[in-house]
Amino acid sequence: MQNIRIAYLPLSKLSWRSPKIDSLAEDSARHLSELPGCRLSYPVPLITSEAEAEQACEKLQAQPPDLIVLHFVTFPAGALIPLIAARTQAPIVLLANPAEPGENRIWEQNSFCGANLGAFVMRRMDKQYAFVRTMPEHIGSAIQKHIAAARCIKTLRNCRVGLLGGRVPGFYTSNIDEMMLRRKFGSAVELCTLLEMSDLAEKLTPEQLRQGRNLVKKSAARVNGVSERELELLAKMYAAILLMVEKYRLDALALRCWPENPDIFGIAPCAAIGLLNDLGLPVSCEGDVPGALSMKILQALANGGIPLFVDLISYDEKENTAVAWHCGAAPCSLSRNFDETEYNLHFRVDGGNKKGVCNEFSLKQGKVTIAKLDQDKDGHFRMLLASGTALDTEPFIRGNPLNIRLHQPVNKLIDLIMKKGLEHHYTLIYGDVKEELLQFCEWMDIELLMPE
Repeated sequence: MQNIRIAYLPLSKLSWRSPKIDSLAEDSARHLSELPGCRLSYPVPLITSEAEAEQACEKLQAQPPDLIVLHFVTFPAGALIPLIAARTQAPIVLLANPAEPGENRIWEQNSFCGANLGAFVMRRMDKQYAFVRTMPEHIGSAIQKHIAAARCIKTLRNCRVGLLGGRVPGFYTSNIDEMMLRRKFGSAVELCTLLEMSDLAEKLTPEQLRQGRNLVKKSAARVNGVSERELELLAKMYAAILLMVEKYRLDALALRCWPENPDIFGIAPCAAIGLLNDLGLPVSCEGDVPGALSMKILQALANGGIPLFVDLISYDEKENTAVAWHCGAAPCSLSRNFDETEYNLHFRVDGGNKKGVCNEFSLKQGKVTIAKLDQDKDGHFRMLLASGTALDTEPFIRGNPLNIRLHQPVNKLIDLIMKKGLEHHYTLIYGDVKEELLQFCEWMDIELLMPE
């Protein structure tokens, strides 16, 4: 995942400066510099004047930060805060320290009060900001969700989503307003054709084809009814899509998997989608661009990890569970047991059990975060957020089933989905990134939809 640049700007009044205050700033900078996946900019040791604030902002212009930690080491001169806010674009974490009276009962920092003033200024200047109160040694854990949200914002700003073949017929949920997407996130949609994929598959070098074959062989424990020819086509499809990813510089992909793809190529692309997701490239089915983008968001918030693209096909109010599923496009790394993975003929294409290739298995246990970005009828962006625990799930249906016990009432989730008219595709990732997603939505001014 991308490294992010954190700017550390400690503020103080000159008349309040002391060795203790300098030490607090230095300790905070040191702990920030040790955070993995982050690079620290520390342009001025302690900002006590407008001239020093201007100097710090000028130094940041050469390499703009992705996140700013504005540390109220003491209550600062008030003019410093709007000056910095006006000259920087990144989200700002207002940092205060717990404080106690010093010698002679002197209140040495007044740190929270300074941060309170900072919040007033940020609100009035319409800045993305958050507040944290902690000591230097705990800064890393205190701002983890803010780092994740800043990383996600940066990732989307440079994100290119490939739309390979367009959306499938009638799936209006797969659409997105490309110009609003650009304006809101900075992300671009790159149109690609199934014809190019098919053409590239016949022009692979022996080495490209060999790599595809090797991955196909090790991504399922068994083969059931799928011919060697179809496995060869799977290797070709995977390798051809990789060439398109390189050519168009794609960071995620929405693939039109039916109706004509199996006719053009001779197989369904389900297993190829799983292979690509295992590679770290988020790929959604059925040409779902918001789905691919949702997968990319979860991946960025989790600082890696492999997201999953699913339908919600069933729920049980008594057990407070829901079944997430798709037809055989899950990455094998998320399998409950690799020995259960099996290449099969697709159970729907051309009437069922006539063409490959699906990789079928149940998905693994663990905490999961469920999310989906979409646009409401007026075009504004919304984010569904729920969480749960994936249970040990037997392969009770074809494809990739997963039974999830929700952390919220499942009937509330279903009511929310139906009343708000949400899309019928969802994404999930293993792990709990709820707080990170909440922070991301707050900073990006995305309407959050959560079951109560």
